[in-house]
Amino acid sequence: MSKKTFTYGDQFSPDKFALVDILKICVKTNKDRIKLQDEIALKYHSGSGEQSQKMAMNTVLSLNSYRLIQLDEDRKKFEITDLGKAILQSKSSLDQNNLFSVHILKNLDGLILLKTIEDMKMRGEQIILENLGYEFNEMGIKIPPNSTYISTMRAWLHLSGIFKDKRGYEIDWDAVNSLIGFKKDSIDELYDLTIEQKYYLLALLNLDAKTEMPSNKVADYVRSVYRIKITTKNLPKAILEPLESKGLVELLKTTSGRGAKPHLVKLSRKTINEVYIPLLENISKISGLSLPGLNKSFDDVVKELDSSNKYKKGLALELLSIWIIRLLGLHFTGWRVRSNETAGGEVDVLAANDKIVYNRWQIQCKNTRKTVDIGIVTKEIGLTFLTEADIVMIVTTSSFSSDAINYADKVMKNSRYYIILLDSDDLKKIIIDKTMIVEILNKKAEKVFLAKEVIGGGKN
Repeated sequence: MSKKTFTYGDQFSPDKFALVDILKICVKTNKDRIKLQDEIALKYHSGSGEQSQKMAMNTVLSLNSYRLIQLDEDRKKFEITDLGKAILQSKSSLDQNNLFSVHILKNLDGLILLKTIEDMKMRGEQIILENLGYEFNEMGIKIPPNSTYISTMRAWLHLSGIFKDKRGYEIDWDAVNSLIGFKKDSIDELYDLTIEQKYYLLALLNLDAKTEMPSNKVADYVRSVYRIKITTKNLPKAILEPLESKGLVELLKTTSGRGAKPHLVKLSRKTINEVYIPLLENISKISGLSLPGLNKSFDDVVKELDSSNKYKKGLALELLSIWIIRLLGLHFTGWRVRSNETAGGEVDVLAANDKIVYNRWQIQCKNTRKTVDIGIVTKEIGLTFLTEADIVMIVTTSSFSSDAINYADKVMKNSRYYIILLDSDDLKKIIIDKTMIVEILNKKAEKVFLAKEVIGGGKN
């Protein structure tokens, strides 16, 4: 399984040097990587010993990773990039730092870093390097333990005022807006939401609510997937109307009085443009799938599983796995097996959540007319020793044999694992109503609870 790596940034702190100074060294050494490394070692890393050479090499790799220079294939020569040249031509250090920060936000992992910090704050988590590293790894963006990559990026962004304190993680969204043209009002609105409003909006995004949905079903979904307490009685006043007033949702209001039907709710055009599309762009960046593909509806993806085109069929299976992850409120971690490795017949994907229970998910999607037998279930459970998954989900466009179902039940009754089997009938229900995934999983969970706690007498 391959993972995207967070922008490399070792021995590249602005505490050590100014951008323009190190770029002048790049000019001086005339495209020779060895000379560049020697000059950096001499000026910034105390001489030419083995340790200083290693530190200088890391600086060169950071310059390359941040796209200030471009190393050639054998890494003996380099070119200064257009970004590096533009920084050299800038008249002030503020202009240089701002130009670099815009690049970090737009072209590297800057915006993902800011969004991750805000998400963790909304969940009440402590913002420290260890927790940030864990969060990125769970998202499928690799950060080696004890690396300085996040600290390096945070330090450069601080020079443009994006982080208010030199060592802290408080973001100045006005500074972000002034640099890259974010609409400040929209950013403020999103982060001024209550926890309940935020997760209700997130539910609408993951449910692809571009057409009206019953607001009470969305509330049930929020309670089950995100474990956020929402009372049906206060739903209009506490959540729906505030979201509508901010232009984030559109409501179709029903008549009041006894027996009144729930409001219908959908995403506003503003939210689709300013939140939904960037959300899909982030998933695209992490998963490697195209934005047009990710923008397809759940039912269109399921229909394409029957395509006569093998490539289209395999891509649909990958998109189905991402849809399942979204509907379950999980973070994509990485691919274990892609469709092109199985002639479009199956994909294996790893995911994680940010809840206390059931941390790692291992999901297999199979596009087959054959009944899925016990061998598939046993293989997936065996792989948990490598994936460290707590939950194994197998999704098939066909059905499961009775032996496979009985074996899954037995494993759940006698172990810590939770196994979810979704078949073609389940997929049909989700096509009709995507919130049905909650009811389907709840029924399966009740069955497991009955087997473990009632029939099994509470023994694992």
